[in-house]
Amino acid sequence: MRHLYIEPALGDAWYVGEADTVADATVQALQSFFAELKVLIGNDAVRALYLRALHLALLSFQRPAQASQQLEALLAGLRHYLASRQPAAARSDAQALLESLVALLASLIGQPLTLRLVTSAWGSPTAPPTTTGENRT
Repeated sequence: MRHLYIEPALGDAWYVGEADTVADATVQALQSFFAELKVLIGNDAVRALYLRALHLALLSFQRPAQASQQLEALLAGLRHYLASRQPAAARSDAQALLESLVALLASLIGQPLTLRLVTSAWGSPTAPPTTTGENRT
């Protein structure tokens, strides 16, 4: 189910974007989500959650001095990393990161609240088609 929320978060970049477009869309999606989340858990907890999601997603780009970097600098590093990848790899890495973030948050605060935050930040999920092509309700 979580991947259904990732498509609206990345918009057109999910389907056709170049790596730069994917990088920009990913950082923008994270900033929107973090703005919603900071109200509940604060800046330091958002930063810690982001770093943990990076680790779980196994994104191994250079993140020097993580302990002292502000979230904005960490996001700039992510943007640079994604922009340097091939478009398909950038989309795959962005998806892994966003799914890890949502899964981690759901394990901490529960799925209902997580889904409300995700919907508020990224919009409604894309409904999967049924075998007849109609959307499920």
